[in-house]
Amino acid sequence: MFSNFSAKAIEALERARDEAQRLEYNQVDSDHLLLGLLAEGNGVAARALKTLGFDLRKARYATEQITGRGYHGSDRDQLSFSADCMGVFEAAVAIAGKTEPMLVDTQDLLFAVLAQPSCRGVEVLRQMQVDLGAFEGCLMRVRNQDLASPTPPPPDSAHAFLPQRFNPRLLSELGEEVWEAAHQMARAFGHAIAGTEHLLIALLTVESGIASQVLRQNGLTRVEVEAVLHRVIGRGSGTLPEKLMLSRYGSETLDAAWREARLRHHDRVGTGHMLLGLLQMDAGGALAILDMLRINLAGVQYELEQAFEDDPAAVEPTAPRLEDPVRLLE
Repeated sequence: MFSNFSAKAIEALERARDEAQRLEYNQVDSDHLLLGLLAEGNGVAARALKTLGFDLRKARYATEQITGRGYHGSDRDQLSFSADCMGVFEAAVAIAGKTEPMLVDTQDLLFAVLAQPSCRGVEVLRQMQVDLGAFEGCLMRVRNQDLASPTPPPPDSAHAFLPQRFNPRLLSELGEEVWEAAHQMARAFGHAIAGTEHLLIALLTVESGIASQVLRQNGLTRVEVEAVLHRVIGRGSGTLPEKLMLSRYGSETLDAAWREARLRHHDRVGTGHMLLGLLQMDAGGALAILDMLRINLAGVQYELEQAFEDDPAAVEPTAPRLEDPVRLLE
């Protein structure tokens, strides 16, 4: 069945497995699929949901409000798809079969979820107060925009053996500056571990990067972040090791950043990929700081993705000057 699924659709299924495992279920259901479509981040389904102002953290919260946790703790690779999920896949294949070439993409999966009003994925959308009728129209408009926009070139043979996990050698020139700045910031605060909060300050510090541009356009400044970090976490004490370690969420952020780069057929991790990776986390110092400062995370993510759409080949595109994303719903 999955041989006719696009790379983005397959990525969404992989992220759905991650979400089911995180919630300790032994099956992937349609609510996990919805979370996976959002976590994939680049497909039509994710962009349509984000246009409405919904992000992964909000959807995760709504999902736990409805279904709670499974408390099974199955191994990720042993997770099966529920009957509802298999029904969604079959419906998505039928939807995609109406177009040429027949390839199931993220919007087909989301249309198929919407076509099953009693499934858990739709319950999550209702919990988030989505007008399902209006949302279908929005999803179609974003799909039509996607068809009209340029797409990145396919990866060439030189990129065929890229690593699966992040390592610092994959960083772009500006990405390396962020890496160094994050470690310097951790040392400046006396912290033995570099976390997402230090990455956030470093992204703001490298002002020529797309991440800094978008964050500043959304009202965030380095001074504010450092002040909150000092007030909430404070300074460390004791002797610092010669080589600082990354926190768990810091490592997960950079793994997610590398996935973002690979999805766009980039062979280097730039500042925009790093910020997109950070926005996929559901915990960590950076998100706590952004929440305290009331930064519109959905707006930040929308602008980043718009920048990459406008210049698909660029590892460091230029930040767009955008109108209110709500205009897409008009």
